[in-house]
Amino acid sequence: MKYIIDTGLVFDSDERTLFLQESPDESLEIGAITARLFVEMLENVAGVERDYLLDVVWSNHGLKPSNNNLNNHISLLRKNIASIAEVDDLIITLPKKGFVVNKKYSVNVVGDVAVEPPAEETRVVKKASARDYPVTLWLLSITVLILLVLLGLVVTKDYHAIFGRC
Repeated sequence: MKYIIDTGLVFDSDERTLFLQESPDESLEIGAITARLFVEMLENVAGVERDYLLDVVWSNHGLKPSNNNLNNHISLLRKNIASIAEVDDLIITLPKKGFVVNKKYSVNVVGDVAVEPPAEETRVVKKASARDYPVTLWLLSITVLILLVLLGLVVTKDYHAIFGRC
């Protein structure tokens, strides 16, 4: 997906590159963590909290999160943006809370793939387990037991041996 910031800066999240609209051949590739961080900030225009970023960008990908890592990647992202677009106020720090993309810059998303509804109705089939049917299993067990007793009656033909003398 591509994010176009009104300064002419383009961020391609699939390729993890930053470049200016007028010179797409001169791009700067950024790291995976920095790219995930930037995507979260661009997607959440109201701002993102530090804990949220640490979870989504680091923990959910099996990495060890820390505020130091977050600060370093924010700093790196700011330097990369400044080197391409000469913009130094795109990312604003909310002290002790998180970060927000400066509201004076508009962000447009390009290349968002729309998901079309399937032509036929799709049914989700859940595999059933023994825990899903405890009453049914009890009834089935009792039915099998009754059938075994009846089979014993038919095979032996000695009704008194099974039930005793009535």
